[in-house]
Amino acid sequence: MGFAEQLDEMVERIIDEAIKFFMASRGWQLNMNGNYEQWPGGDGSEITPPGSPSRTSGGQVLRSGMPGYYDGFEYGAGENAGSLVYGHFETTVRELFRPWRTIPDPAAFDDYLDQVRDAAWSVSLTSAADRVSAVGNAALDTVGYLQEKIGGENMRGATIFAFDQNFCTPLPTVLHGQYAVALLAGVTLLGEKEIWAKAREDVHSIAEKMYAAMKERGSAVADLGTITALFALAAVFPTPAQPILAGVGAALPALETLLNAGDEPNKQPVEFAGGTPEKVIASAGEALKTLARTIRGCEDDITGKIKDGMDTVTRRSKSFAMPKPKLLEVVDVSGIKVDLEVLQFLATDTLPQIEQQINAGADLVYWGSMCGAAWYRPGDLGVSDTTEGPFPAWQELAALAGNLMSDLAWEVKESAAHLAIAADRHGRTEAEITESLRRHAKKLEGFAGHDPIGTATRWLNEHP
Repeated sequence: MGFAEQLDEMVERIIDEAIKFFMASRGWQLNMNGNYEQWPGGDGSEITPPGSPSRTSGGQVLRSGMPGYYDGFEYGAGENAGSLVYGHFETTVRELFRPWRTIPDPAAFDDYLDQVRDAAWSVSLTSAADRVSAVGNAALDTVGYLQEKIGGENMRGATIFAFDQNFCTPLPTVLHGQYAVALLAGVTLLGEKEIWAKAREDVHSIAEKMYAAMKERGSAVADLGTITALFALAAVFPTPAQPILAGVGAALPALETLLNAGDEPNKQPVEFAGGTPEKVIASAGEALKTLARTIRGCEDDITGKIKDGMDTVTRRSKSFAMPKPKLLEVVDVSGIKVDLEVLQFLATDTLPQIEQQINAGADLVYWGSMCGAAWYRPGDLGVSDTTEGPFPAWQELAALAGNLMSDLAWEVKESAAHLAIAADRHGRTEAEITESLRRHAKKLEGFAGHDPIGTATRWLNEHP
């Protein structure tokens, strides 16, 4: 049985108990005939119980077995005074929970979350002092191999030095940064899923405690757990391989606060008054309003983390994106001293492997970002100003993660092509190689891929 069906079932039980509670509070008890009768002190009038399957088919007033009249209920008078009471509680209780029947399904996030999680794993590398610190995706061990070989004693010359300084040296830092951005997208998406998972639990808890308060003619307390939704997300965000979460948050403070939460927030208690069914209904309404405010607060927190993360990326862009490779500006191969076999291997094998992993991450995060339908919530729920909630902001973050990866993959590809030209020395003069490098650099002018930093900056300026 799904969430809505379970909630509907509990709502109907609440309605039945609310009717019994109301009738008892007005002095009407079920007699041996199964009808309500005022006792003691009644005039002999009876009211038939709720009908089935429609409650309002019951509720007729009888006097000595004939149609009667009653005007003592605030919800209507006449021959069907009881029916009006039954209809009132049906409408009131159902309407109270109606918007909550179609809140987001946590399971609807799962496929998209898997894709964003896999995207983060594709570039899972952390760095320290421009060197690889740890690798989650074993295919990225090639980054350390690349640095080792390019920095070797048998690699000399302006082209090699430019490649080492302007590409190999910052590459681990940039990959670390992009891993952090992809993780922030994944963790905030997980946070959204957890909000609705906790919210569903809280809606059920409110309904169950409301039912108990109606049935026992007393009071009940529910502890709302949605406020804990963004706590300890790192523990429920495993990657396909061993996660390397330690240190990754250093690139993005917004991510660090999500991965290393402090003490779990205390759950919010809400109390249901039991003096009358109307008071119980009012208490449940306040509990649902409290839940709505809690969800809004959690989603505001997610939006804030997204904007903080994007702001960090735009302000510290060198840690997340490399400009058009300066390697392409160096076309002089005079004085170059290289191990041609190693250089050729780096250009045709090592760098393409790195490009493949980065492109895989970009593709996965793009697919994972197509999850807008999962965020939908009724407009009258009161948890957000739109039916999408923070999805537009999250989508911008996901686009930033994907665009950063696509741009870096393009740079890796073209840098590999540039190195391959420099490595192809068979039967060619230095002048011919230099001219080939110049033509390659010229061909790429104006084709530097995306502008992820500029796009993110513009969005932040438009959404302060």
